[in-house]
Amino acid sequence: LVNVTVDDSAADFTGEYIVYQGPWNDGASCTVCTATPDPGFMYNRSWKDGTYYPTSSPPTGPLNATFSFNGTAIYVFCALVSSFSHPYGYSNMAFYIDDELVGHFEKIPPDNQGGYTYNVSVYSNTSLSAGKHTFMLQNGQFGNAGNISLTLLDYLVYTYV
Repeated sequence: LVNVTVDDSAADFTGEYIVYQGPWNDGASCTVCTATPDPGFMYNRSWKDGTYYPTSSPPTGPLNATFSFNGTAIYVFCALVSSFSHPYGYSNMAFYIDDELVGHFEKIPPDNQGGYTYNVSVYSNTSLSAGKHTFMLQNGQFGNAGNISLTLLDYLVYTYV
């Protein structure tokens, strides 16, 4: 088994990139983002910052991050925020593999102390059949539902035989 790490903004060894749909920002260079994690704790000092605003006009959704890979497992890592606002630390993500909903991650900030938690595994699946798969992370809920949701996507790892 071989693990391959894919940075939020770099290709894997096959040339596949994570493809972003919606208003994602390059976190390290973003001047309008309220989240400012320490780049030294982020893989390759980079991350994608995506905030879903369900009540904006028009709504920002969907914010998707999609990656195609040939493998048997996938692990997704983000940074999380411990604040109620500026930055808004609530995270609500759904995960799809081959267009099937396979998981959900929701984090309500435990306090309003601020700070970040790094290298958090928000999704893992070790039981995929060997072969080509398409993974998608969806940030927030469709149809003006739910709360503002922040995703700080750092990297993913997939396993192949």
